[in-house]
Amino acid sequence: MNWNVLVASVAVMFSMTSYVLTRRKELAWKRTEFLYAQAQYLENDPELVDVIRILEDRHPSLTMAQIFDADSQLDYEKRAEYEQKFDKLFNFLWRLCYAYLEVKTLSSKEVEGFGWYFWLISKFPAVVDYCENNGYEDINIVTRKLGLDQEG
Repeated sequence: MNWNVLVASVAVMFSMTSYVLTRRKELAWKRTEFLYAQAQYLENDPELVDVIRILEDRHPSLTMAQIFDADSQLDYEKRAEYEQKFDKLFNFLWRLCYAYLEVKTLSSKEVEGFGWYFWLISKFPAVVDYCENNGYEDINIVTRKLGLDQEG
């Protein structure tokens, strides 16, 4: 056996292994940066903060029922305004779902970092229906798949 070929083969294998391990760490760091940026966006966007207060039942004057229940007495314009704001939240969550379900760039643990919002949405049947009928069905799919609709 030619020793030069053996040494070269070992060097190539070492280089490839080193590259793969380094790349994996870099991608993990990129995902961490992405998730941190998403959390910052969620916490700092005024419209999202407003709808999260409603979702968490902490808003001084509005409830989920006023916005999403069919028999709501809320003024049509106010209701449409808040549906639009909720669409912004649902778009945000849908992008996480897409990254998890379709392109598989996020893990279940990473999506579960936002699980509180999925769980809260699952508690409102009218909101679950809204998501199902307005292009956000992946939110419901991920909620069920990860068991985020379960109590405790």
